[in-house]
Amino acid sequence: MTNNTKTLHDEKIISLANKYVREGFQVLIEPKTDQLPFDLGNYQPDIIATKDNTGFVIEIKTSLSRISVERLKAVAEEVSKHPGWRFLLVSLEDIEAKLLPGTTQKLPSWQELTDRFIQTHNLIENDAIEPAFLFLWSIFEGALRKRAVDASIPIEQFPIIGLLRQMYSLGELSISQFDLVQDCLKIRNRLAHGYIETLNLKVVHDFDNLVGELLEEWRNESKRN
Repeated sequence: MTNNTKTLHDEKIISLANKYVREGFQVLIEPKTDQLPFDLGNYQPDIIATKDNTGFVIEIKTSLSRISVERLKAVAEEVSKHPGWRFLLVSLEDIEAKLLPGTTQKLPSWQELTDRFIQTHNLIENDAIEPAFLFLWSIFEGALRKRAVDASIPIEQFPIIGLLRQMYSLGELSISQFDLVQDCLKIRNRLAHGYIETLNLKVVHDFDNLVGELLEEWRNESKRN
């Protein structure tokens, strides 16, 4: 870690720790092994934050390219075994860097996502294809982030491209699904930034099918677990 990177890392630790303190959490920075609430082997987090019956084990990274999600997934799974505890992976590139991780972001429930998915078909039936596509994308992204939480993959705050790549590399998306989603992301970006985009109805249909399949699969797995 270079001096500049270490400075950014340390500044993020202090900033985040102060935010949790202001929210009434008890905070330990770089706790030693004997200060951890349970055994995590030789793993040492950057922050432990506790309040009432909840707690967060927090790792901070300055760059997504330096993250080994497979290793941290094992830590997240171990932390999730303890009621009220959750592992959080925070980076300087997070989508909501100003919010307090784990406490201020709220993902929709699987039922809410399913209800929204049904609503997109009303838009499609009324030939509101562009709004339907953008709404469909928001449902997909919400489902992707919620699936990451449910599967103890601590990347729900990643920017979308990093989130997609990690979910693909961990087998949550097949190569054909990943390719389709990448094409849809390009369309979504152009529409969201005000550009005119002639939507291919087959792409919309394929994306609609994909979102429906993933919602059903991930919702059912969440119920089983």
